[in-house]
Amino acid sequence: MPRIFVVGTADTKGEELAFLAARSRALGAEPVIVDVGTRAPTITPDITIADAAIRAGTDRGTAVAAVGEAFAQFLASRSDFDAILGIGGGGGTSIITAGMRGLPIGLPKLMVSTLAAGDVSAFVGVSDIVMMPSVTDLAGLNRISRIVLSNAAAAIVGMSHRAPVAADTKPAIGLTMFGVTTACVTAIAEALRPAADPVIFHATGTGGRSMEALVDSGLLTGIIDVTTTEVCDLLLGGVLPAGPDRFGAIARTGVPCVLSLGACDMVNFWAPETVSERYRGRNL
Repeated sequence: MPRIFVVGTADTKGEELAFLAARSRALGAEPVIVDVGTRAPTITPDITIADAAIRAGTDRGTAVAAVGEAFAQFLASRSDFDAILGIGGGGGTSIITAGMRGLPIGLPKLMVSTLAAGDVSAFVGVSDIVMMPSVTDLAGLNRISRIVLSNAAAAIVGMSHRAPVAADTKPAIGLTMFGVTTACVTAIAEALRPAADPVIFHATGTGGRSMEALVDSGLLTGIIDVTTTEVCDLLLGGVLPAGPDRFGAIARTGVPCVLSLGACDMVNFWAPETVSERYRGRNL
């Protein structure tokens, strides 16, 4: 029976948390309700994160930040669960995903959020969090939210029953690829496969950050960084920028690395009106 942490602010989402726990239990899981609220809960959770000092505070922003940090520490100290399902609005999503981002890749993480239909990059980071739009506000059960939450429960229970993936004993080599470097990287990956496990990252800002996070974690044993285009977007205002620490993990770890200048003759924007005036005369 998989053990699932069902997480939310039980002061405002108690009804929804109880519903998710019941649905998960009916599907064969053992739900554990974790309260990350900053006020007294409306149900009895199994675990409460906020202590009396946090709840005594009057500033919501400070309280949310404190609970987010406490929740991340809590998750980092636990290994007794198989998946995590969160629900929340703005504050809850911020708190819960802060903890989810620190969990290992592969451990199922599903976040039902009122913010999931917009830009979720700040919540997901370089993790494998699945963001699911709540459609309606999470302010009590209704005919829509029951359907969405039932689907969320079914999804997380299904993911928690995942079969173990056989470990690849070959060294993992990270590569970066973009449209104009696809032919090059594909050829390199094919040449590597007999002796290594090529792991290709799309050089769209998050791709480079994801690759370097895996370098820092020791999960990649070498890098062929063909496509360093994210640096151009960082320096020139494009929409797919590298983080300010691009190449930092390579420097810190000393991982074997081959660098090239793939797609460094371009900067990326969205629709034509998003292109800065100073670039309007360039080839678009």
